[in-house]
Amino acid sequence: MSQLAYAITADTDHAPQADWIALCQQQDLAPFSGVAARFGQYAIALFYLPGEAVELYGVSHIDPATGAPVMAHGLVGESGGEFYVAAPLHKQQYRLSDGQCLSDSALTLQVFNVQLLDGQVWILPPTE
Repeated sequence: MSQLAYAITADTDHAPQADWIALCQQQDLAPFSGVAARFGQYAIALFYLPGEAVELYGVSHIDPATGAPVMAHGLVGESGGEFYVAAPLHKQQYRLSDGQCLSDSALTLQVFNVQLLDGQVWILPPTE
C-alpha cells in the first residue's frame, strides 16, 4: 500500500528553528520503509529507521535514472554501516545520507534536511 504525506500548517512555536516547516506527523511514517511526501514543487521520499543513530532521511522521490516518482517504494538496506535505498525499477542503490548512487557516480538523489521533533516531521526548505 502506498502512503502519501502532505505538508501541514507550520507550528512555529514548536519548530526546531525559525526556518523549519512541519511536513507531516510521525504517525504518517512507516518504520523501515519509505513514504512519499510533497512539499511545494518537491516530491520527497521519507525513510524512517526507528532506533538507528539517524532515524529519518529525506531524499528526492524521483528516480534519477528513469525520472519516475518511485523512490519511496524502494527497499531499504544497509552496507558497512550506511543505509541505502534500492530503486524499484533498475535496483540502483542510493545512500540515504548523501544521495550518491553506489554503482554509478553520475547519479545522485537530492537530499532534504528533515528531522523528527515532538511527533512531527520537520523540513528545512531548500534554498535553490
